[in-house]
Amino acid sequence: MASAAIYTASVLLSGLVLLTSPHTEPAFHETQWYAGAAFLFLYLTLLTGAVAGTTAMRVEAGPRARRALGVSACWFALLHSYFGFYRLVGGLEGLRYWSGYFARSLLAGLLALAVLCALSVMSLPALMRRMGRSWKPAQRLLYAAAILTLVHVVTVTIHLRHLRAILIVTYALVTPLLMLEVLRFDRWVVARHALPRNLIALVAWPPLAAALFWAFFVLGHHEH
Repeated sequence: MASAAIYTASVLLSGLVLLTSPHTEPAFHETQWYAGAAFLFLYLTLLTGAVAGTTAMRVEAGPRARRALGVSACWFALLHSYFGFYRLVGGLEGLRYWSGYFARSLLAGLLALAVLCALSVMSLPALMRRMGRSWKPAQRLLYAAAILTLVHVVTVTIHLRHLRAILIVTYALVTPLLMLEVLRFDRWVVARHALPRNLIALVAWPPLAAALFWAFFVLGHHEH
């Protein structure tokens, strides 16, 4: 089963990060690797949904696999939050020594974590049955978590090694995903309104691409 394989991989990966850690203070190793894992699983959650929404691909285990990816993203986000906030920043006591810019970035990350945790709880079978038809619309809050995560990613970069390479790789991953989501939204609007197909995508893509480029390569990443 795909979902069982995803959960198993998540547990093994989280243990591997600890096994390869030098166990130093501050905990750069754990903070970075758990952040990367959280971003990767969140990215895969969104990507599988975007591909399914813009193509004819329908896999029977798809929804369960996406839920497993989303829960795994939450798991790694929790680990990243613990090591990043308590072992790197120094908790509430250490936060006063960091800038307001950095604190706002942490707030975006905290809000993203709260949404991911709420969605993970909603994915429990009992709650899914209780929520009924409202479950699927509630899961669209994942996009809010993704936007908040992206804000956090492009602003809380002071502790990242190889920052330029990380930004380039992340940009290369996010750009096609954003295009798929724009096409998906275009498809949704065209199905409900008499508009030419791909019109919204053609209008929306240039400013979105420009904003993404600015966030990754123009925004000052060392203002903390």
